[in-house]
Amino acid sequence: MATGKPRLGRDMVSFWKSIVFLTTPVILCPLPIYYASSENSKIAACAYAVIIMAVYWTTEVLPLAVTALLPIVLFPMLGVQSSKDVCINYLNDSNFLFVGGLMVAVAMQRWNLHKRIALRTILTVGVEPRWLMLGLMSVTAFLSMWISNTATAAMMVPIAQATMTQLLKDRGLGEKEEDRRQKKILPLDEKTELLSFKSSKSEQSQELPLENIAMEKSDHDDKDDEDLLADQVRLSAEQADKKAKGLLLCICYAANIGGMATLIGTTPNILVAQTVKTLFPKSPGIGFATWFSFGFPTMVVTLLLAWLWLQWQFLDYSCVPSCISQRGCRGRCQRNQNAAGYEAVRRQYAELGPFSFAEMVVLGHFILLVLLWFFRDMTFVKLENGQAAGWAYVFVRGYVTDSSAVVVISLALFIWPSRLPNFLCCRGRGDLHPSEPAPPILDWPTVEQTLPWDVIILLGGGFALADGVKVSGLSAWLGQSFRGLDGFPPVVIVILITVMIAFTTEFSSNTSTAAIFLPILGTLARGVCVHPYYLLVPATIACSFAFMLPVATPPNAIVFSYGRIKVVDMAKSGFVLNLVCLLVLNVAINTYGIPIYGMSQFPSWTTCTANLTTAGPSVTPA
Repeated sequence: MATGKPRLGRDMVSFWKSIVFLTTPVILCPLPIYYASSENSKIAACAYAVIIMAVYWTTEVLPLAVTALLPIVLFPMLGVQSSKDVCINYLNDSNFLFVGGLMVAVAMQRWNLHKRIALRTILTVGVEPRWLMLGLMSVTAFLSMWISNTATAAMMVPIAQATMTQLLKDRGLGEKEEDRRQKKILPLDEKTELLSFKSSKSEQSQELPLENIAMEKSDHDDKDDEDLLADQVRLSAEQADKKAKGLLLCICYAANIGGMATLIGTTPNILVAQTVKTLFPKSPGIGFATWFSFGFPTMVVTLLLAWLWLQWQFLDYSCVPSCISQRGCRGRCQRNQNAAGYEAVRRQYAELGPFSFAEMVVLGHFILLVLLWFFRDMTFVKLENGQAAGWAYVFVRGYVTDSSAVVVISLALFIWPSRLPNFLCCRGRGDLHPSEPAPPILDWPTVEQTLPWDVIILLGGGFALADGVKVSGLSAWLGQSFRGLDGFPPVVIVILITVMIAFTTEFSSNTSTAAIFLPILGTLARGVCVHPYYLLVPATIACSFAFMLPVATPPNAIVFSYGRIKVVDMAKSGFVLNLVCLLVLNVAINTYGIPIYGMSQFPSWTTCTANLTTAGPSVTPA
């Protein structure tokens, strides 16, 4: 009997997911039962479903995509919405925007265009640690703007790992410990940052400067010399390990930061666009161009500050201010094209071969897609009749969206050949092979295997949740409940929201965090009479600030899986980076964010639920 309780406790810990899954609906069931016969029955039923999904998403007792399917079951059974109305949210306009963007990303990955961009960038900046870090972060952030941050990190980490391995070998730190002890190591050279190796003590004594008495054989016996050698090896290994940690962390951080720049960069961005359409159908909505106008400069500033912070923590920061003024330091800031790491990257780039026809096709379609997104609806350019400029106005107003553009490009990739066909003028004079069509850039088996269907379902669950919150009246009820916050300055509300979301997403998926909070924040904006974008946009971007824990986001987990980084390393650097990013975000939304989204006054396309006679307070900080 004495061992029964400990065993029962261990069994309960082992089956905690099953316990949470079964007990959560039971514990919460008094909520819909109590209000079943009142006029608030739909509100209580929707709140019941939302809380269950929030618990399941946070604890991950079910796969995230499986939890996202719950509205199809819960909303019809609880009388919130019909199954037909719920299911239509799982493949709506915003979801097809995401699917089309993923198809273009699949084409880039299939023909290694993303890898060519990454390697070319590294060859441009060189392998000096500081500029290598900047190159890795820049290309990772850029790729994460268009393809998933997980795929970006999975591609970039091996490239960085191979480069670091060659750099360590170039410095003699990739060898075994017993081999290193047979060599005599000089201090780091100030110009090249490389370790100098000598095969005998006599060679050391001939080439060492007189002031470097510590390495001279005449002043030390063999034991002291070996101890000094061991200290230098240990110090050099620690420095190399520190630099390697910084180069790995910069990839996962840049992958998270880069997604905030574009509407398809990460799933919360798609969620906020659809949430605005659902809660505020009369609003102009958030398009690619308007999001990019705010997200891209915010991303650039955040990325540069992250680069400076990682330099200060993991690299020798003292060279930065003197890099231009001092001749001796300038050499360190130039590319070292003779380094083994640089040669390793050059080899990988050479393996890709010349720029292929398929890569040119994908690049051309990608550039065309970006142009179509930018010039679809240019609200900041007014024509003579007062209408906004954009090619979408050639068609029926409001019919053509960003998803129309990306699906057109995706369809073209299924038709466009991956090489020049041997037909008519494209056939060479000596080509006697029969004419046959070239395979297309994309084929459905490739897309079917590569497309992350779980993320698409997860997005649909977030859309269904937002729609249910609105239809049930839960959003209006929350708006009335938030009246008590009307006395707080809007700036303080945004700071509290972004801090709460940034630290919440460390423990849960950024998509599930956005799906839970965005419908509530849209209602909160009406309750406190501020522009809805003023709360929704920074809250969405804050979902990308997951820098502290390996479980916070897949790029963090990928980097952590290589075994070089400890949890304390990521937590220490990520906590400061969280604070820096939150500061940049709050400054951005209160400066250039106001004119970009027209947030100087309360919009006419929504209503303020508070009993105010004014148009609503300005969101401009005091």
